[in-house]
Amino acid sequence: MLLKTKLIVWDEAPMTHVHAFLAVDRLLQDLTKCKEPFGGKVILLGGDFRQVLPVILRGSRTLTVASSSKKHALWLKFHKLYLTKNMRALESERDFGAWLLDIGEKKSGSTIQLPLQCYPSIQDPVH
Repeated sequence: MLLKTKLIVWDEAPMTHVHAFLAVDRLLQDLTKCKEPFGGKVILLGGDFRQVLPVILRGSRTLTVASSSKKHALWLKFHKLYLTKNMRALESERDFGAWLLDIGEKKSGSTIQLPLQCYPSIQDPVH
């Protein structure tokens, strides 16, 4: 089935340890007998690197960052495309979405004040 596959979609790729990518790369190269990355198969990675990095049990920040696919030579072989428009946000949510992107790109300053809509109106956790 993998030999017939033309496209592999890998969602939440930023959360994946780089060793998983290397294992799939080697597997596909072995199966296809092709030394191109991922055996010449098209791999579509999805995800946001501003969100969750791979989880390393009892790992330091250094180990966590080093386990990211962006810190490996394999990353240089990817062709990167970036989404520029949030197609899912409602018109009323556009400002909030832009604000979140500014935080992710470190454009909002060092202190972040959440908008009032981020706080629940009922503060009692039982309710």
